Amino acid sequence: VADFNLVNNTKNNLGFYGTKTTSFKNFVFNQPREDAFYNTPMSISVADGSTTKDNAFWAEHRHDSLSKDEKAVYKMVDTIETIRVFRTYVNIIKTIVLGYYIWGNFELGPYFNIISFNNLEGARLRFGGRTSNKFSTKLMIDGHLAYGAKDKTLKYGGGFLYMLNKNPRKSFGVWYKYDIEQLGESQNSFITDNILASLLRRSPNDKLSMVKEFKSSYENEWFTGFSNTISFIHRDISPLGSTKFEFYNGGGQSEVKQFITTSEVLLNTRFAYNEKFIFGEFERTSMGTEYPVLELNYAYGIKGFLNGEYEYSRLQFGLEHWFNIGTLGWSKYLIEAGRIWGKLPYPLLKLHEGNETFVFDDYAFNLMNYYEFASDKYLSFYYAHHFEGFFLNRIPLMRKLKWREVASIRGLVGTLEEKNIQYTKFPISLHGLNKPYFEAGVGVE
Repeated sequence: VADFNLVNNTKNNLGFYGTKTTSFKNFVFNQPREDAFYNTPMSISVADGSTTKDNAFWAEHRHDSLSKDEKAVYKMVDTIETIRVFRTYVNIIKTIVLGYYIWGNFELGPYFNIISFNNLEGARLRFGGRTSNKFSTKLMIDGHLAYGAKDKTLKYGGGFLYMLNKNPRKSFGVWYKYDIEQLGESQNSFITDNILASLLRRSPNDKLSMVKEFKSSYENEWFTGFSNTISFIHRDISPLGSTKFEFYNGGGQSEVKQFITTSEVLLNTRFAYNEKFIFGEFERTSMGTEYPVLELNYAYGIKGFLNGEYEYSRLQFGLEHWFNIGTLGWSKYLIEAGRIWGKLPYPLLKLHEGNETFVFDDYAFNLMNYYEFASDKYLSFYYAHHFEGFFLNRIPLMRKLKWREVASIRGLVGTLEEKNIQYTKFPISLHGLNKPYFEAGVGVE
């Protein structure tokens, strides 16, 4: 049972009241399963078609019959969904939340990428979309076109994702793009052509690269929370603006290349015990888990295959966890360690994740710029504690603001082998780490 109100004054503001009833039957007792059954984490699996059964099916299979009031709720909801004004509001909310406007067999968007701007492209216009669930619940096709008013260059991309199974998740996809990219961005940052990234920047966006990329991947979830994804990625990376790829030849001379080419196979392993998800037909949102989340990535660069220029190995390990600390609030930590083997130009080293916007990013160094530090062996950590008002709630006037304290610290140590330092000329802003890097912050939420 839940009673929801947005404000405390319930006399003048409406909330809503909800109940949820769950019942189980057909328990099996005193019939032990094999040991492997109990050793494997399991979660509730939902049979295909469960959400599309008709009323006759539920009348026969429902554990308990609906009351008169409960039947009236179903009728009310069905009636509301036929009202044009209601559908309009629903479509607006869906567009704001999902980023896409659903138009029959297609979804147009994301709306926050339609217009943006940066130093190299000037004003950038982007039109994109993907097929909707009405088109197919197995196959999703997406694509986009973009054009910069300053560089007058057309960019594009597209691909598809095919769902072989949804729970456990098994999918296959292929994508191709020719577009700009910010090397050294975190997985959680605004993408380059997000309008918010343009409006909230704290420094000029002049370190972009042009990337031509072909990617194919297959994801196999063995059980909920444990999955492997194997990908093949072929990339041509070209410098833009003032950056360039200048190679030393060992004789005091240097050679400038227009692009570098890589072909690599990437294997991702992810384990999140007892993780919960909200499922869509193609995408799903993790609701987290109370246990640590482990992720291991191994990439191998294949020299000579499809003009790949470099042979290398890259190993990366990540650990993420959040936990409660009694009345003191809750904490979250991230640990990442990595090692790169091979003689590589600086774009293929670990370009540590910077953040040149005013939006805090848990997965980046928020006072570090892009192209500021690089490593081939590194260890980083992040720790944040959310006090949930432990201090401010004790101050009467502050308590009414419902502000909550948060504090964080982040650190990084890394090294660069001499062969990688002497292989290419680093941009003037890029350096190795000759001592640890730390940053800390406090704030309210």
